[in-house]
Amino acid sequence: MRRQQIGSTQIDRVVEIEQLRVPASALFPHCTPEIMAAARGWLSERLIGRDADTLTMSFQSFLVRSRGRTILVDTCFGNDKERPDVGFAHRLQTDYLGNLAQAGARPEDIDIVLCTHLHSDHIGWNTKLEDGRWIPTFPNARYLISRADYEWYAAGNVSHMPGYAYDDSILPVIEAGQVELIEPGHVLTQEIGDGIWLEGAPGHTPGSVLLHCQDSHGHAVFTGDVMHHPIQAQAPSLHIHGETDWEMAQATRLRLLETYADTDTTIFAAHFASPTAARFVRAGDQFHVSFLE
Repeated sequence: MRRQQIGSTQIDRVVEIEQLRVPASALFPHCTPEIMAAARGWLSERLIGRDADTLTMSFQSFLVRSRGRTILVDTCFGNDKERPDVGFAHRLQTDYLGNLAQAGARPEDIDIVLCTHLHSDHIGWNTKLEDGRWIPTFPNARYLISRADYEWYAAGNVSHMPGYAYDDSILPVIEAGQVELIEPGHVLTQEIGDGIWLEGAPGHTPGSVLLHCQDSHGHAVFTGDVMHHPIQAQAPSLHIHGETDWEMAQATRLRLLETYADTDTTIFAAHFASPTAARFVRAGDQFHVSFLE
């Protein structure tokens, strides 16, 4: 994704894993050959396999600079983390911080880290390993974490976030006094700055949120995991393993599609592979995703 300028907001993609091909059935257990065949009619080969039922994902953050604030949206898996349940992310070693630098930011430049939800692939770079201890990667940042997710996982509900992910990626920033618990909900909108606000998007997790950046020149929405892959625009009923409420997740996805289809709102989804920045469009009685090259 090239740098996007949407009104007064500048957006860069900070990549941890550029492209990962996964079996469609492993990502979406109810993905049928018919759904895949239909998707091949409008999705490019970089996003869907032509000779195999595979889908392409990326793992990335978004660096958002707007109105004097520097916001990092989601923080991927992180380096050195014990993730035996996610083989490709176990003890990962990437140049994520180098990629952040290429986008023009140092860890100390980040004002706000927004975790759209608390699955392990969205919280990892909250911390880094230094002298055998996990410390906050972004020393000057406020870490925004939804109270609903925090209470859910603190109570021992560990789907997609085993206890060790909480211990190495959430607890250290709490102990450092850098966490601000936010109050997501079905209709709650919490302002965090002029033209920048959060909206509850429950289903994937209880406290999932969207980030909006809007002014008179444009509107960007950062959707976290409301949608993992563009195929879900065509088939919003597709759900991923580990969602806390499948029906609510589908309702949230449909609301997103219906609200922003055929508008100029630019969508930034956490796992859409390059070129990533996209818009929703209506396609008969379905929706598709149109990417901004």
